[in-house]
Amino acid sequence: MRLLLVLLVGALVRGIYLAWPYLDSDIAVVGLMARHALQGEFTPLYWGNHYGGSLEPIIASAMFFLAGATPRVLNATAALISLSYLPLLYLLGRELINRRAGLAAALLSALGPYMLVAYSVVARGLHVEMLPLGALLLWLTVRLLKAGPMARGQAGALIAWGLVAGVGVWTNPLFIYFLPPTLLLLLYRAPRLPLSWRFWGMALAALMGAAPLIYHNWLTAGGTLHYMEVPRPHSGFWANLQFLFSEGLPAAVGASWFRKDWVLPGLGPALAAAAGLVALWAAIRWGVDLWRRIMRWEGAGGGETLLLTFLCIVYVFCAVGGADSGSFRYLLALYLIWPLAVALAWEGLTQRGGAGAILGWTLLILVAGMNLYTALAFSPLYHPEQRATAQGMASEQEALTQAMARRGIRYAYVADYWLGMKNTFLAQEKVILLPFDQERYPPYKRRLLRAPRYALVMPGQHNASVTSRALHTAGAAFREDRVPPRWHLFYDLTPPRSTDDLSPQGWSLPGKGGPALWDRDAATRLTLPQRPGQGLTLDLGRAVEGVCSLRLFPGNPRLLPRELRLSGSQDGETWQELARAEPYLPFFWSGGKLVISKGAPWQEIRFAPQELRYLRLTQTGQSKGDWALNELLVGIEAGPAQAAPPREAAQALANMLDGRQPVWAEPGLAAWLPPRLRVDRFPRHRPAWLPSYLAQSQLLPQGRALNLAVRASLAPAARAALTRGGYALIERPLPGWVLFMAQPRDASAPLYWAGLLPLIVGEGR
Repeated sequence: MRLLLVLLVGALVRGIYLAWPYLDSDIAVVGLMARHALQGEFTPLYWGNHYGGSLEPIIASAMFFLAGATPRVLNATAALISLSYLPLLYLLGRELINRRAGLAAALLSALGPYMLVAYSVVARGLHVEMLPLGALLLWLTVRLLKAGPMARGQAGALIAWGLVAGVGVWTNPLFIYFLPPTLLLLLYRAPRLPLSWRFWGMALAALMGAAPLIYHNWLTAGGTLHYMEVPRPHSGFWANLQFLFSEGLPAAVGASWFRKDWVLPGLGPALAAAAGLVALWAAIRWGVDLWRRIMRWEGAGGGETLLLTFLCIVYVFCAVGGADSGSFRYLLALYLIWPLAVALAWEGLTQRGGAGAILGWTLLILVAGMNLYTALAFSPLYHPEQRATAQGMASEQEALTQAMARRGIRYAYVADYWLGMKNTFLAQEKVILLPFDQERYPPYKRRLLRAPRYALVMPGQHNASVTSRALHTAGAAFREDRVPPRWHLFYDLTPPRSTDDLSPQGWSLPGKGGPALWDRDAATRLTLPQRPGQGLTLDLGRAVEGVCSLRLFPGNPRLLPRELRLSGSQDGETWQELARAEPYLPFFWSGGKLVISKGAPWQEIRFAPQELRYLRLTQTGQSKGDWALNELLVGIEAGPAQAAPPREAAQALANMLDGRQPVWAEPGLAAWLPPRLRVDRFPRHRPAWLPSYLAQSQLLPQGRALNLAVRASLAPAARAALTRGGYALIERPLPGWVLFMAQPRDASAPLYWAGLLPLIVGEGR
């Protein structure tokens, strides 16, 4: 009965947040995954990640089935998972201390503090699940240590331990906090365990629990392992340790806000001091358990499990740079230890009676009061802006959804990830808003590029003005409508006339040394200061009619000029402005569709056809650092004829290639390819020779035959790069496109797929 009351208190505290549910795009991704799970689509990991299991979306899909797919129901999933941790914490406390202490620990966690409640009421997909799974693993470990892993009747507990461990690793990589201490203690308790069938049953259960993660890594050639190897900001082990004890732990116990001041000027420091004494008390008590366990004496109560787990949390936090992440999630596991440490101290003090009992109850009331205060102080109950945001989400999105539906548009680009996934979920996928960056779900982009109509959505007048200029720079014809209260809708996007690439023969850069920017080598480049007036002049060698486009490749979009003025001349003396470009929105055309990606390495600039010999690029913006160019492509008008629809070329490729022969193709064509021909861009190790400004994800597999499909206008440039790289070529014509079947030779240079065509990496050999 008392435990039910504790659960009710926890539900009431969390219910305050659920009355005005918070939603952002990270949470919305869980909701979208749950919607897709209802339709039978299982994704092993959080969309776009190589870590973070889909346990929460699966649970949310059941909630959606029962109560509908709304932000409140979505976050209620996380709240229910959080509440399931309370009885497990009670069981763990009862096993370690006694029933009363377990109940006290559960009550403290039901009340708060804010950091715990904040992660308990948002469905972020991989955080709150760690608490019930961790509590269950620790409880199983303590029971196995007391009974003995090899004792009669403990085989089922061992198998359960393995299953929980596997599910925990699948759900969150930080579950590593619990595995070394618990497994080492089990092996120390029963050294012959690995020789028994029980151990292998436990291992098999762990593999079954982690099966979705293993499946994902099989599909992605070890994507999780490669992700873990990516360097991240790290201020050093000792700096992280200092941060943990000076700021992290005070925030975890509710004495201060994370990276901010004390919660209350008087009580905050008092709670921090009390937490230090509680930690010392627990360290001594649990340290005695550890010593008894090491010496194989009787009487070890299981507290050594929590002590070693805490030490593991501290080590991993400092080793991976948890303080440098800017996120509290690295310390969430402490809520399996801190409430039990308080309950241990409270129980020990009250057992002494007199002044000790008064001190114990004072401690419990202080912690419980601060937990509840911090949980309520930052809740929507006391923040009108949070309530207003939650109440206005659906109505704002509904206006946009209806406006797009009236125009027969379902798919649209949106610049901000934090609007894209969130609004797609709020619209129940009646409209899909695809972020320029952080593309979580590739099928959305393929569907947009196949859709007969699509749009571009921008919030606010400033963003709309920037977008309009960028569309004009890309040569697009379009319609623009304003959708109150803040949306601007760009649609009926029509590409400019088709172009052919001009041969670079005879080109030069007057007054500039260094490499030619048309050598089809991704590694050669020209670097200039990001200051107004800096630039270069390209001499085409002769006056050319119909010049109408320029493509720039900097290797990295961050190295595009801040603002660029493009001018043209026939004689080098009289100049006219052709276009202005801002790299804020990198647009390019593919298969007759506008493709938008902040990761796109090329910027495409279109202007009215001119007879020109000279093109001058002038940096007009001001910024720190440099801008760079690796390659230039100049296009001339090819007449009114447009390339054949990519759907026909994709069908021709499907008929031409047997089996699974992946084809590297630009987005407009890749969107139509059948699954067996699609390229899965797996992460890979970065070669030491690859220049830092080139992304390793665009480096083509070396020493293998490759299929590369480019639009017909880009075929000469692709042919030049492949031939210069030493590849033997077979060309197959497609409707409006060309397939290059490239066979490497012994001395072939590495190839770099720059989004639109292949370039060699000359420094790779």
